[in-house]
Amino acid sequence: MTVAEPFPWPRAELHSHLDGSLRPATAEELARAEGHRLPLQLVAPPDCPSQAAFLTYFDDPLDLLQTEAALERAARELGEDSAADGVDYLEVRWAPLLHRRRGLSTASVIEAVLRGLAAAPLEAWAIVCAMRHHPVEDNVELARLAGRYAGRGVVGFDLAGNEASWPAAPQRPAFEAARAADLHLTCHAGEAGPPANVEQALDLGVERIAHGVSAARDAGLVARLRSEGVVLDLCPTSNWKCKAVPRLEDHPLPRLVRAGVRCTISTDSRTAAATTLGQEYAIAHRVLGMNEAELRQLDRTAREARFGP
Repeated sequence: MTVAEPFPWPRAELHSHLDGSLRPATAEELARAEGHRLPLQLVAPPDCPSQAAFLTYFDDPLDLLQTEAALERAARELGEDSAADGVDYLEVRWAPLLHRRRGLSTASVIEAVLRGLAAAPLEAWAIVCAMRHHPVEDNVELARLAGRYAGRGVVGFDLAGNEASWPAAPQRPAFEAARAADLHLTCHAGEAGPPANVEQALDLGVERIAHGVSAARDAGLVARLRSEGVVLDLCPTSNWKCKAVPRLEDHPLPRLVRAGVRCTISTDSRTAAATTLGQEYAIAHRVLGMNEAELRQLDRTAREARFGP
């Protein structure tokens, strides 16, 4: 759905996945150079049936982002595309352990992305993602390594992946390691499955939740979010494509904001979701009925809840 952008002022974005935002032209160039099969599957369709199906559109980008040069380029280009979209502050997240198929060390993966973000024409910081399906021991090690880059480009630790199949609670030791390493904490939850998944994430001591859509179905959970001040980083188009909501018009963003929950708005994955941050703000205004004051509050919340110093 394409909607005209109403208020083109500078914005902050807190929820942007590197692999889900690879430029299609860059992806095709990398694929041809590496003999990767074509055509690539990069953009999830509107009738994508689930979060698990949506995540398959990250497979081709992940295959292509297995060298330092490709990772650095992708990070820089994401920063360029975000800046062109009016973003002046950006947090980029990705899962370093998924980029070691050709022998890169985890440290090399992190450093390549940090170099790319440093070359981008806006303020950009990195959030390291652990994966729900990885052994907790591997994620603890990842959190400790990410902590070595705290203050040097990495500002947060996240847990991502197939929410319906892998609960967050067993990964508590990884979050404890990240907290000990002075990283801010966020967790993907509430895009697939019941509101209890959001509660699990809250119990890990996170400051922000990536998505959290299902929380709107539980009045007690909404009250807890409001009371604790935990921020939901919502992504309407991506949430709809993952079928967290049956229709875009059903997205609970305005209800949550009007209930006093602190919310931000992001793309999640510019390429896989086929959107921009300007487009997401346009949807919030023209499809979800939020007014300019509410949209400006979304951006103020993003700047207040940012992990960067």
